[in-house]
Amino acid sequence: MNFDMIRKKEDFKKIYTRGKSFANKKLVIYYMKNNTEDLKIGISISRKVGKAVVRNHLRRLIKENIRLMKDLKSGYSIIFLARIGSDDLDYYSMRSSIRHVLKKTDMLV
Repeated sequence: MNFDMIRKKEDFKKIYTRGKSFANKKLVIYYMKNNTEDLKIGISISRKVGKAVVRNHLRRLIKENIRLMKDLKSGYSIIFLARIGSDDLDYYSMRSSIRHVLKKTDMLV
């Protein structure tokens, strides 16, 4: 699935304040409708999770899993937050964690 990245601080703040959130042990997501047909993704990983190599690895895992999802609804802005302890996730457990949180929000078709 094609998506655009959220990069501006103002966009992150708007989703944090106006959006809804769901979480599991490894991930937290904030989401809201964006009144377009585009899917917008933001990723935020604290330094407490790990060093730069670990944070970049988690960012790539999240991006790749979202890219390969065929059943994700468009028209949303979503921010993924990796929790402390998510540094041990591999590709498949990250996919499972993402799908679990997205099922709670009814964003999967």
